[in-house]
This record gives sequence, C-alpha cells and structure tokens, in this order.
Amino acid sequence: MSPRAITAWAIAFSLAFGACAPAGPPARTTAGPAGTPSGAAARSAPPSAPASASAPPRLPALPGADAARPSPGKGIPFVGHLLIADRGNARIVEIDPAGNETWAFPAKGEVVPPHFGPWDDAFYTPDRAQVIANAEDDQVVIAIDVATARITWHAGIPGVREKGAAGFDTPDDAVPALDGTIHVADIRNCRIVHLSGSGEYLGALGSGICRHDPPRSFGSPNGAFPTPDGGLVVTEINGSWVDWLRPDGTLDRAVRTPAAYPSDALPYPDGSVLLTDYSRPGQVIRIAKDGSVRWRYRPKGTRALDHPSIALPLAQDRVAVCDDHGGRVIIVDPTTDEVVREYTTVGGVRLHLPDGLSYRAD
Repeated sequence: MSPRAITAWAIAFSLAFGACAPAGPPARTTAGPAGTPSGAAARSAPPSAPASASAPPRLPALPGADAARPSPGKGIPFVGHLLIADRGNARIVEIDPAGNETWAFPAKGEVVPPHFGPWDDAFYTPDRAQVIANAEDDQVVIAIDVATARITWHAGIPGVREKGAAGFDTPDDAVPALDGTIHVADIRNCRIVHLSGSGEYLGALGSGICRHDPPRSFGSPNGAFPTPDGGLVVTEINGSWVDWLRPDGTLDRAVRTPAAYPSDALPYPDGSVLLTDYSRPGQVIRIAKDGSVRWRYRPKGTRALDHPSIALPLAQDRVAVCDDHGGRVIIVDPTTDEVVREYTTVGGVRLHLPDGLSYRAD
C-alpha cells in the first residue's frame, strides 16, 4: 500500500468509523535477543534470508501476485521456497521444491514463551527479513527475525481474549502489505485491525457488531488480504461473503461465494480471488468480481480435501493448497487439476494440521 493510500485510508477511517474504533492500541511488546519479551527493542534491521547464487532478484510481492509468474516447467512443483505453518507440530518450516527443510522456527534448541503459539498462519514481509505469524488460540501476532529465528515483537496479550484496544479475540491471517504494515482479521471481535510494521496499532475497520455490512461491520472475518492498489479483500465466514474494499476503506463490491465455510480469499492480478472451503470434503475456488466461478478444484474419494484453509498461487499453472486435516500440502496445476507434488513430511516430521502458507520465488 502506498503512503498516499495509507493516508487516504486513515482519513476515511477516522471520519467514518472513529466513533466505533477502539481508543488505544493492542498491547505490544518488543523482544530482546533471546526472543523472550523485554523492555529493550532490537533496533537493528535483521538481514534477509540468504538466496542461492542462481536465484532471481527479490521483488516484493503480495500473496496472489505470483499467479502471473510463468510456469516452472513440466513436473516441477515451484521455483523458490514455500513457508508452512505446521500448527499441530507448533512450528513454522520453509521448504525447497524437493521438500528439504531450509528454515524453521523455533530454531533447534530454542524455547518459545508460553502462549505465543502454535501458529496457524505465517507470511513473509515484503523485504523477506521477517515472518509475521498469528496464534489465534493464544490471541497474539508475532514478528520473527528470519536471520536469527527469534521473536522481535508481539501484539496482543498472550493467552488473553480482549475486546477493544487491548488485544485480539481469535486473530487470523496477519498479512503484510507492500509498505510493511499488517492487516489482521480479528474474527470474534468482527473487525480488521491495522498494525504498523513494528506492531503498533494504526486503526481498525468494523464496529464489533458481527454482521455483514462492510466496512461498518463484518460477519466473523477470517482473512484480510491487501490488493496492489492499496485496497483489501476480506473474507466473512457468516454468510460466505467476499468483500472488495477500496484504498479509502469504502466498499467496492461484495459477493456470496459457493463455499460453506469460505477461508482466506486472496486477490489475483486480474481482480478475481482464490479461496478455500474449509469443509469436508473441501474445495478450492477462484471467483471473479461478478461472482462467477473461474476455477474449482474439488477432488473426490481418497483424494478429497479435508478442511483446506488456504490456497496460494505460485505460478500461472501452480497453486499450493494447505489440506489441514489431511496433513499435507499439495501443488496443483489448475489447467489440468493434476497434483504435481504432495508434501506430507518436513525435516523427518510428518505434517500435522498444516494451516498456513507463504511463498518467495528466490
């Protein structure tokens, strides 16, 4: 989101929704070198994760933007690295196309403070220097330094459900925008919280009333993904809605989806969105702004999806799907519905309730 878009959003929000917005920020704490909360912030900017000599230059990309990337080639699942929030194993792992573990949090031998996880989603920041993760059962959003695999800050009160300004109640999908700010779908508070890149509260959309009337109120939102122009795509569980919000926070349009439990609608470059149906059997659906279905992946029988939580485009002909209760991440070719690769084990440990995905092409 450009600085102009942020300013426009903030002005529009304060004018239209200031009366129903919380009065102050969710609790935020920085972390010392060991990753446990302390009063001293780690001020130095951490380096990005190393890239291979043959890797292309790093270009900031929003989730969904990689749908324009050319095919990696026949039989190749993807190029680069895939980040998996392996919720049931209380870890976040990164893999290469062969399934080799290339990074992990917590690092070997490190212990995470109580009520800071496990994490159901994790996303790279645009500069790839940090991973932003949320623990919806523990009411926190954390930032992880990629270079040290340690927590640098957190927002929310660990283990405590809060209303208003103090924190979150089931925070989901803390997604960084291109400017580094973060949007959090605060499900049970029925709002979208906007954080700075260092965890400070910037504002919120939604009055806390849990009904479909965006942007004044949302029916249990479980995803808020930024668009290239500075807007947002919001997924509402109640009513199976997907909302397109303009950069100033106003509603562009909203459509009902053919999903029993829509999850994590993220924008494609052409304005369509990709989402999953968190059900059994589940499905992956790409929906245009007019509500028409552009693509549907709904395998049956032994290959059926069991509560898929997120689908992420990796290239024009590659989509990664987190099949949570199936204990796997699959790479699908949407032009043929062929499963190009299935990942069930990372670092010698079988995936258990994998719930979140992020991607970098380097």
